[in-house]
Amino acid sequence: DTITSTVEKRRTCAWYEPFENFYDGILQVANMQSFFKEHSAGFHTAKAKGIWKEYTESYYQMDTYYRLFHLSFQKSLETSNILLDDLFKHVVDKVEGLYTHWFLGELGNNWSDVCADELATYGKVLEVPQQEEFYRSRIKTSDTKVFVIISDAMRYEVAATMAEQLQRETQSKVSISSMQSIFPSITKFGMAALLPHKELTVEVRNDVLTVLADGQSTASSYRDKILKSDNPENVAVKYNDIITMKRAERSELVKGKDKVVYIYHDTIDEASHTSDTAVFSACDKAISELKNLVRIIVNEFGGTNILITADHGFLYTYSPLTEDDKVDKTSFNGMEKVNSSEAGREGTLGCVEYGRRYAIMQKGAQPNYLLPVKFLGGKTEFEGFAPRESIRIKMNGGGMNFVHGGISLQEMVVPVIEYHYLRNDSMEYKRNKQKYDTKPVTVNLLSANRKISNMIFSLNLYQKDAVSANREAATYQVYFTDENGKQISDVQKIIADKTSDNGAERTFRCQFNLKSLKYSNTATYYLVIADEQGLQMPQREPFQIDIAFAVDEFDFFS
Repeated sequence: DTITSTVEKRRTCAWYEPFENFYDGILQVANMQSFFKEHSAGFHTAKAKGIWKEYTESYYQMDTYYRLFHLSFQKSLETSNILLDDLFKHVVDKVEGLYTHWFLGELGNNWSDVCADELATYGKVLEVPQQEEFYRSRIKTSDTKVFVIISDAMRYEVAATMAEQLQRETQSKVSISSMQSIFPSITKFGMAALLPHKELTVEVRNDVLTVLADGQSTASSYRDKILKSDNPENVAVKYNDIITMKRAERSELVKGKDKVVYIYHDTIDEASHTSDTAVFSACDKAISELKNLVRIIVNEFGGTNILITADHGFLYTYSPLTEDDKVDKTSFNGMEKVNSSEAGREGTLGCVEYGRRYAIMQKGAQPNYLLPVKFLGGKTEFEGFAPRESIRIKMNGGGMNFVHGGISLQEMVVPVIEYHYLRNDSMEYKRNKQKYDTKPVTVNLLSANRKISNMIFSLNLYQKDAVSANREAATYQVYFTDENGKQISDVQKIIADKTSDNGAERTFRCQFNLKSLKYSNTATYYLVIADEQGLQMPQREPFQIDIAFAVDEFDFFS
């Protein structure tokens, strides 16, 4: 509470900007602490489906707070401040304890316990939509043209942030749901699961495990062919190709009666190969690229139905991992020699392929310390295994902090954003115009008294609506003028971005100083509430000023 109220006061100050990153960072710490207080007893849900629901409705927000904190921290390293740098690095230690050890540890422990049986028996969590069913359930059943954007490694919390922004910034109906990624939650399996197929199988080709859809390779160069095998009018394209094309070329690409257009986007996963610390800023970049892509689809392709999803999520922790966070591959039965790049592969016995968060092994293998996960419905000669919680498998090379492939909620919960653009003439839009038109929130005067009797005084104002899907934040300047519009007080700034449904939490107390002038108790003065962007007409509230001793009556300085 102290952090929140302090940041609230400071961010309207003149010197706020040079310290913005520090304030933004500690504000996320306040959010994390508030989440911790709410769940301090830990996580003790008895059913896997129950935790899944909790995660997709509220727990995921902790991942968002952590991401936003680290974005602020990374930016603060670019604008260093000798007095604050070390202190902020102590805050990082606190955040790591809260997120990595408490949140990922406690939630991961509860999740690993309750999903273990279902994953071992079925390879999936029951009663949760499956990624493998995506094409059958979402595309096949659609009677209109569908654009599908697949963003590599866009985890659920990043998609939730984007869904909110799309709802607020565009005339649309947006909803977000989830599905469980196929195991292991890595690109070649996730991308294959999203393609049309009756059955997925694997085959070892040139010492590499290859994923096949109905016997056909699902590598990126074959995806267009697989889509066309279901419907010749389907097409698969890459985001990078679309974005660099001229408009005429783009139109040529998708014109005709295409049933489904798959667009592959890879900003987050690509950044992870450059540097672990680049991942969170890549999430921001991905959101803005995808919002732009949605605009292109709507404005240039005339698309109204868009699905945005991912192949898998990811786990990311900033702090260096200790030995307790890793499991040694030599403890796997039958694994003596393994060469590894992103994935390892071994001969006849033991491990076929492994990553930091999964291992695919020959049937009959029983590795220590790993949980069994039924692999591709048990129809292959291999078995799947994953470490508990956020533990990593030891491998040569870097890439310890950003990982995927395992069974944590952050890796397995795959988002599905359904985006429907609403044309002005659509029935849905006409019927619910108020709901879909986004307007800035307004600020009104709360104080009933309209008489000023002091040179320095305070007034209460309130933000009428909470910031929500169709109400966006706004900044207001509040000041007093005489009846000719001449300013007679200092200017107070109100950043109206409160999201609380509780009206009391959306109030602002502003202190004003009148200029040293002679005021008439019969004249009318005005409180002006002006939108900083100038998008709305300023509000004017009439006031009387009746000060017993006006400044000029006793001019001691003449």
